This record gives sequence, C-alpha cells and structure tokens, in this order.
Amino acid sequence: MVDKETQIKVLLYGNPFDFACKTLGVENMRHHHYSKVFTVSQEEVYAYTEVNGIPQSDSTSKDSMAEGFHYFEEEGKWYTFFRERGSIYHEKNFDDYELGKKYIVLTLLQLAGTGLYK
Repeated sequence: MVDKETQIKVLLYGNPFDFACKTLGVENMRHHHYSKVFTVSQEEVYAYTEVNGIPQSDSTSKDSMAEGFHYFEEEGKWYTFFRERGSIYHEKNFDDYELGKKYIVLTLLQLAGTGLYK
C-alpha cells in the first residue's frame, strides 16, 4: 500500500489515472472506482494542505488570461474563477478564509477527474 502523503500529492499535483495504473497496479480504471484505489479522505487531503499549503495557482489576480481554474488570496480573502475562451465563469469570493480554502481543495480534487469527492 502506498502511504497517504504520496496519494495526496498525486491527487493535488499529479496524474491520478496514471498513478493508479502504473504504481497501484490497477490494470484498467474502467473497472475500478478511485474511491477504492485511493485510500485518503477529503478531510485528510485538507489536513495535508493545512500543513503544506495548497498548490500554487497560475494566477495571482483576475487579470490572468490562462485557461482553467484560478484562485488567489488577497487581504485575507479568497477569489476563485474559471476562465475559458477568454470569459470568466463561476466567480466566487470568500470572506471566510477557511471556507474558501476548503472550496479550492475540493475543486482541485474534482478537477483531478477522480470523482472521489462530489
């Protein structure tokens, strides 16, 4: 069994599909659920980010033109949005710092494509 910290790093920074197939010995993920292959909970992932921080976002402001999920902290508040084809979608602002951080971690996990945490 692969340790939880390694699993968390793969979920936040890596390629969960590739890791499951190459490292965890899963022949084909079509016949497996990520929740049975990865043994970490959403709470454990969040606890990891409490100690190690969340992955660095490509943007530090709303001005970033890169596609995808963006988040940044400014004056104790979190700002998040998705940019696609030059437009901004699902823009959120969090006055509650912890709530914003939890949203970011959950979104990153969902974007990993595992369906682990819905």
